Amino acid sequence: MPPSSISVHELKDGWTVKQTDAPDSEWLSCAVPTNVHLDLIAHKKIPDPFIGFKELDVEWVGEKSWTYKIVLPKVEASRPGTVTVLAFDGLDTFATVKLNDKEILKSDNMFVSHRVDLTKAVKVDGDNVLEIKFEPALFQAREIQKQHPDHAWHCMNGEPARLTTRKAQYHWGWDWGPVLMTCGPWKDVRLETYSGRLADLWVDIDVKESLKSAKVTAQAQVEGNSGDNVSFTLSLAGKTISKSFAEVGTNQTVQVEFNVDSPALWYPNGYGTQPLYEISATLSSQEKNLHTVRKHIGLRRVKLVQDIDKHGKSFYFRVNNLDIFCGGSNWIPADNFTPRITDDRYKRWLELMVDGNQ
Repeated sequence: MPPSSISVHELKDGWTVKQTDAPDSEWLSCAVPTNVHLDLIAHKKIPDPFIGFKELDVEWVGEKSWTYKIVLPKVEASRPGTVTVLAFDGLDTFATVKLNDKEILKSDNMFVSHRVDLTKAVKVDGDNVLEIKFEPALFQAREIQKQHPDHAWHCMNGEPARLTTRKAQYHWGWDWGPVLMTCGPWKDVRLETYSGRLADLWVDIDVKESLKSAKVTAQAQVEGNSGDNVSFTLSLAGKTISKSFAEVGTNQTVQVEFNVDSPALWYPNGYGTQPLYEISATLSSQEKNLHTVRKHIGLRRVKLVQDIDKHGKSFYFRVNNLDIFCGGSNWIPADNFTPRITDDRYKRWLELMVDGNQ
């Protein structure tokens, strides 16, 4: 049977949420990525916490357990060599995930992603119901704190128990922001089916001191048993610079090297242009493309200069043989509710920094 290309269902719409112990009549519609505060605001269940002292009126939200639910898209019968995976890019924070009432995942870290193999767990006939229960991080953190009575939990801002938990620390309150203890699937959730895929693509760059040539080493990690080879392409401004191929071996990691003459060099803001090369990797089997991954990279030579002087050691960066003055600002989240920070908002913030020579 021929291999199949990767199929991805972005699970954005069709979700519902309610307080875990509330009756079924309380389910509210929502879309992912999200958090419970955004969903309650959308349904006018709580006020906007950024108006006046309304944050005090919504503190109770962070003290409750909340459950998100969705019926997964129909799944075809698994073919030999094909897997079905549920991917979570981020769950905030203490989450228990169930499929058809059977636990498939527990997570206590909002910063890590998870991939769960559902090949044998999904039903071909009937609905597959996915539920994610989020426990209040405030109380979970305090329980962890109690387990370590000999440790001194010192912090300047917010609840000391926050130090036990891999959750955005400003959620607990900061000198610049309110206490808003969010929870929910704050990043994308996907249902993937494939016989082979590229799990990662990473690049090492070595620009020679003369700046006249560069070596680009690309590596790709392969998942699944159907991939025969990976083709790599390096391009600039839509023009192909070089191509290379690698056969998939037993270690499932492939590597190629590109030698680039007279590279278009990337410079920090204010020191030159920022041309970006595109590198792509395509996994193939039996002349069929299964999965493609692309990244943009800047070719530059970077050195941290730490020369001994009368004060100790210097600390500055030399980029493409130029000594760089680094200045800037501390970045704080553009919104307490990160799921609603759009790409456009990020872009405008970065443009302000660029215009300010940061």
